[in-house]
This record gives sequence, structure tokens and C-alpha cells, in this order.
Amino acid sequence: MKILLNTTPLNSGGALQVATSFIREVLRDPQGIDWRFATSRIVHEQMRRFHPAPIPHEEVFEDSPATSSQVRRALMAHEARVRPDLVFTICGPAYVQFAAPHLLGAGNPWVAHADIHAYRVLSFPREWITTFLRAIYRAYWYRRCDMLVVQTEYVRQGYHRRVGLPLDRIAVVSNTCGKHYLDKGGLRPFPARGSRVRILCFSAPYKHKRIEIIAQVAKELEARRPQIDFEFVTTLKDDEPLLAELNRRAKALAVESRINNIGPVAVADGPELYRTCDICFLPTVLECFSATYPEAMAMGLPIVTSNLGFLRDVCREAALYFPPDDAAAAAVRIVELVDDEALWNRQVLAGKHVLSTLPDSSSKYLEFVEVLRTLYRRTHGQPPAAPGGRPRLHRATAEHGAAPERA
Repeated sequence: MKILLNTTPLNSGGALQVATSFIREVLRDPQGIDWRFATSRIVHEQMRRFHPAPIPHEEVFEDSPATSSQVRRALMAHEARVRPDLVFTICGPAYVQFAAPHLLGAGNPWVAHADIHAYRVLSFPREWITTFLRAIYRAYWYRRCDMLVVQTEYVRQGYHRRVGLPLDRIAVVSNTCGKHYLDKGGLRPFPARGSRVRILCFSAPYKHKRIEIIAQVAKELEARRPQIDFEFVTTLKDDEPLLAELNRRAKALAVESRINNIGPVAVADGPELYRTCDICFLPTVLECFSATYPEAMAMGLPIVTSNLGFLRDVCREAALYFPPDDAAAAAVRIVELVDDEALWNRQVLAGKHVLSTLPDSSSKYLEFVEVLRTLYRRTHGQPPAAPGGRPRLHRATAEHGAAPERA
């Protein structure tokens, strides 16, 4: 079986971790599959940190098919040369109608389950309208694939309702953190009295992440516990408009010294960043599955995040929750953590427990491969050949729509 792995739509966000983790597993154990690669420039560069040698059969694309018709044509031409049995786009839409059967990773929450909490972060009416139209356009591309793979049952049901795909065309493979987090994980100790508490918001600059409310949370923390030495650590580009808005609010509230923006962090350097911080804080109002949560669990940081159903579906008992956009309530949750060592330790251990129910990167890779084999059987009418020419027989994990739900 020959598979073209497509990561050309990826340029930022948590999907980069998913892509690099998957490619590392492919290179370690190809599972008897002839893999070919169409990668974005940033995925290619991130992979060089893990795998300096050239990746066999890799074609690197400088731009995204989402914005370039030239790249879309080049991607279709690349598929015609490769002639794969299947195409797997790790996170899409791919914005290309491939000739081969297509498994598409779907993780766009604006399509799956965006509600009023999410739309409130957008300006009305322009951003409301453009975001809604983009969601409709992406749904069109999701419907054109042969099968979707999503990260939770909550998201699967959302795509079923909103995109109109039958459940037997939507598989579930839970997200997790990269192997390098599991290899370097630990337990973050309760902060020593008088030490600086570093509160990490490890996030791409999407409006629904609500990064700008950090300024108000910092002000509330100062008011409630002036004796606590703390700072929020963010990972935005210096020219990012969301950073400018956060800095504007911080200046207006006189909490500029509480914001420490260190800039974007490479996938390979993520564990070291968590090691230098104490609390994971994510005020997001819209996600499918953020890798930040299992990364924090692996590194032993307690989590404070918004109280929304799709986030509880991921974090369960491993987070302290606050109402969306409620800076005062968020500050209260952070104060509870730094005031109560027993609570801190319970949350850290709860994170380890939730993480233990998620697949590791190798198991997740095998679940993806099983979904690909199921799609092959559906579209080619026979099991794919195993090494040596004998057919492989596998349990049809996605035959009824999903791998076992893990988050």
C-alpha cells in the first residue's frame, strides 16, 4: 500500500506537533507501507530538529494550498507522479480534490461546534460574516473527502451534525503529546515561598484563544494576592496584533511587568519551556483538542482553563475551570492553586492519570494506520498487502465510525 502523507496546509498551531510526531513514527516503523511525503516548509524545518537526515520521498511546498492556486496545482501534479493508493492529510482542509481516496484530519472548531462564546470574540458584523462563510467553505471541503478523522467523540458528533457526514465516515483517534514530552516529563513541585510563579500560556495567536484577557487576570491577581511574585509567559511573534492588544491592555492596567513574551517556540523545545514554568493557563473559548493540555500533564503542570464542555471532555478532572472570559474567576483559580499545596499536588497527579488514558505517540500512530487500512478496504475492496505479499487482516477500528474514545 502506497500512501501520500500531506501536511502542506500546516503553518502554525498545535497541528505542527501532530504532524511531526506522526512523521517520526513513520520513519521509525513504516508498518509495511510505502510512504511518500508532501510537506509544508515549516513542517520540514521542524522535522530537521528531530531527523537531520533527508526524509525519503519528500516534496516540500513553500506556500499553503489554502492561499495558493499554484500550490494546489503542484500538489495534484505531485499526486499524479506518486500514484498513491490513499492520501492522508493530517489536518485540513486540503483544498485539493485528490484522485486517490482521501483521509482528512479535521480539527476546525469553528466548523465543529462554535457557539456564542466563540463568536463574541469577533467583531460584528464583518468578522462574524467572514468566519461563518469560511466555516461553510471548509465544510464543503470536508464533505468531499472519503473519510474524516477527528480527536474526540464530542468533535465527531459536531462534524456529523454540522457537515452532514454519516458517522461511519468519521473516525476518532485521540490526540496526545509528542514522545519527547513523555520522555522528558516530570512533576512540577509546589512553588517555594517567595519564588516567582510563572504562568504559561503556550498558544498560537488565534482570537478564540482569548490571550488578551491575561492583562485583566494579572490585575485581579495583584489585587487578591499582592504578595505573590508572578508573571505570565506568552509565545507570540513580536509583530503579532494580539500581542499588541495584550500589551495595550497591560499598560492601561499598569501590569506590563507581569507579561513576558518570549516569542514562538519550536516543537522540539517545548518540554524545556514547560520546565521553566509552573502553571498552564489557557483562557480559550473554542478548541477541538489542544495539545497544550497533554503536554502540561506530561510535564507535571497544573492546568487552569475555561469551563466549556469540549474542554472538560479533554481535561476532565485534571484542570481547574473558570467561566469563559471571567478574568476575576480565573485569578481566583490561580490563587487557589498557589495557596494550597495539597490541591496543587492533586491536580498534577490528576493530569498524570488523564494522560495515562490517552494513547502514546506510537499507539496513536497505529490507530491512524488502522483507519487508513479500513479506508483502503472500503475503497479497494480487499485488505492491503503486507510485507512479503500476504494480505494483512486488521480489526476494522473505524468500521462503525470511531476508534475507542480516549478523551
